[in-house]
Amino acid sequence: MPRRAKAKAVPSPIPEATPEPALAEDDFVASLKLDLAKAQRTVTERPGEDFAHRTQLNRRLLQDLWEVHNQFEEMSVHLTVEPSQTLFATFAEYPTKWTFRDTFDFAAVKTLELKDRTPGWLGSTLRFWYYKTPEGKSHLRGIFEWCEGESYHRYSGWMRMMAQAVLYDSADDAVSLKEVHQTLRDVVVKWYAAHIDRTPDQFVGHLREKYPKGANYAVESYRA
Repeated sequence: MPRRAKAKAVPSPIPEATPEPALAEDDFVASLKLDLAKAQRTVTERPGEDFAHRTQLNRRLLQDLWEVHNQFEEMSVHLTVEPSQTLFATFAEYPTKWTFRDTFDFAAVKTLELKDRTPGWLGSTLRFWYYKTPEGKSHLRGIFEWCEGESYHRYSGWMRMMAQAVLYDSADDAVSLKEVHQTLRDVVVKWYAAHIDRTPDQFVGHLREKYPKGANYAVESYRA
């Protein structure tokens, strides 16, 4: 008689972990849910920034800065623009024949500037940027910044001392392009003339006399 095969032992199932009992919703949990829902409604209902307005404003400012860049290039004064022209423009013939890139997010630009790369003009910058007031209002500020010299500090080394003149400041939904252009004309003409004279002294004197004083601060100076 054939021998019957021994049945394999089936392992016992691993017992599942005992679930923790659900916590009761106390006053903290209930009130927290209400506060979070309220916060969500407040943020959702808050008027957002006008991105269409910001787009048009930034397009115009970038066009203006690029034209200033080109005028300076004609007398071999090299300025750099931020954001880079390679990002916002498509050139048919560099640098004068160009169009805006449709794929560039103009509304996302928070800072626009021209930096002077000429020896002796290190740190000289025309800058516009957006910031929030303590009340949460979006503003556009324009400044011209320059280096007032260098000094040596025992623990931080050589530092460049930077100064600013405030050229323009307005809520960005109330920016007057006419006023911006009047200010740009004044500053750019004096800046241009200072390069012809090969000294920034009169230009800096004009900025100090005509425009409110901005921030003063120190930055590290890289010396060979």
